[in-house]
Amino acid sequence: MTKATRYDPENQILNTVKTGIKGTLLFLMPLPVLIGAIIHLLKGNVFSSIVAGALFAAFMITAVIARHGFKLESRFKQKRLAKAPGMPYKSFAAALLGITTGITAFMLSGYTLLASILIGFVALIGFYLAYGVDPRQDKTGNISLGVDPDEVFEALEAAEAKIAIIENSRKDIKNIKFDQHLRRIIEKARGILKLIEDDPKDLYRARKFLKVYLDGTARVTESYAKTHGKDASTTELDKNFQEVLDSIESTFDEQHKKLLENDQLDLDVKIEVLKTQLKHI
Repeated sequence: MTKATRYDPENQILNTVKTGIKGTLLFLMPLPVLIGAIIHLLKGNVFSSIVAGALFAAFMITAVIARHGFKLESRFKQKRLAKAPGMPYKSFAAALLGITTGITAFMLSGYTLLASILIGFVALIGFYLAYGVDPRQDKTGNISLGVDPDEVFEALEAAEAKIAIIENSRKDIKNIKFDQHLRRIIEKARGILKLIEDDPKDLYRARKFLKVYLDGTARVTESYAKTHGKDASTTELDKNFQEVLDSIESTFDEQHKKLLENDQLDLDVKIEVLKTQLKHI
């Protein structure tokens, strides 16, 4: 029986855009505080201007922390298997928003201490109603008995880190052909990770493959980007790099097919060939 699933990069891009828009109100909400700081400064009220400026900065820090929490939450929701974020950024941002709002009400708007505390509490509750709480439980999906969730999480996170290195290095390579190769390799790598998320048992069949190919690809791509990425001339290194990319891309296709068909991993010979090729890069 085959598994009908694949990585959808367009959906990931859409989710990234939505995450970027989310929380925009947090950046717009404190604009009156900034305007107040400018007005106080023009009137010569230096202390009030400094206080207002500091509170505006606190609101901005709150928004940045919340935005980071939204990004972590978005990545968490996109995956079938994922560890919950270690730091509750959204909760921290909610608390900071409540405190900053309360201080603003007390020091700039003339509210009593009790009223300011209540206003701050309302702001905190409003944040939770609008954006929810941080994910606190790991998503273990359909991890079966005999499969260690922490081992799966660790392997997937390590693979994502290698893909990030490839992606960052790709941006520094000015060769269009190599850029297209690496884009396809990155997409196929994430497709294989998606298969592992759908069926964690695939990790044991793909572990050696992912380690050798992703580690090797990340290393040679990063090295090539640093030394030859901006050099358009054709060299022996370019030829070797091209051959390695061809081998990696074709083997990713083969690995993806085998995982879809639930075949046992049978790529040791090709992996050994790649190891030999990598030594020449």
